[in-house]
Amino acid sequence: MKFLKAIKIKPLDIIIILLLFLSSFSVFFLLANNQTGSLAQLRVNGQVIKDFDLNKNQTWTYKSSDGDYNEIQVKNHSIQVIKANCKDQIDVQRGAISKTGETIVCLPHKLVIEIISGKSNTGVDYQA
Repeated sequence: MKFLKAIKIKPLDIIIILLLFLSSFSVFFLLANNQTGSLAQLRVNGQVIKDFDLNKNQTWTYKSSDGDYNEIQVKNHSIQVIKANCKDQIDVQRGAISKTGETIVCLPHKLVIEIISGKSNTGVDYQA
């Protein structure tokens, strides 16, 4: 208490300092991207193979001409790879994803599943 009296800090000063400190973390909450996407896109070698509506439960199998396969399940507004014949099984171990920007990647099969918002792109980029 002697320290507080020596520098003349009042109780209101402490409240203001705490409020400023807590408000400095509000940026993290405002910038956090926790949106649940409504579409998932399956790409192989960069080409879009299929779009999945995350509002409809379904199971679909991607099969390549090489015999590679990935069984994909959409359930409860999320998507996951439930079975694959790749050696590392990282895509299967990844589990279900549902938030915009999340991905599942199978490197041996060159397969990427990404959650997209489902909204049209209204950016400023223009292609003639």
